[in-house]
Amino acid sequence: MLKSWIARASVLVAAPALALGASGEAMAYSGNTWVYLNNSSAPNGYSAAMVHVDDGDLFRVYDNYADGYGVRGYLEVNTSGWVQLHSSYNGKGYISYSQFERDVVGNNSYRIKVCTFSGIEDTSPSACSGWKYFQE
Repeated sequence: MLKSWIARASVLVAAPALALGASGEAMAYSGNTWVYLNNSSAPNGYSAAMVHVDDGDLFRVYDNYADGYGVRGYLEVNTSGWVQLHSSYNGKGYISYSQFERDVVGNNSYRIKVCTFSGIEDTSPSACSGWKYFQE
């Protein structure tokens, strides 16, 4: 008797969770995606970061180290090969960020990375993070 009551209670608890997980509304935002350029000399252990803010599809490129370098973040999409959608340079200095908006859509794979540069015209990064992959 006790076993059957526990089994029925488990079904009643699990059913709403399964229904929410299957609906599009419950999966609308997958969360923010961060990538960091590690640097043991920098505050918090990283000199630059980039984030995809899922709520609004904003991308922010952060400079976290007063080293005289600017930072550039890259956004790419995989459409039969990786294609750059946008890059954003932040030369505003320590504890600043640049921002852009880009709609990311389901069923596509995206990736972001961040690099340091000696200036906006510099085409050879001093250092780069690895790629961070995400989907909507």
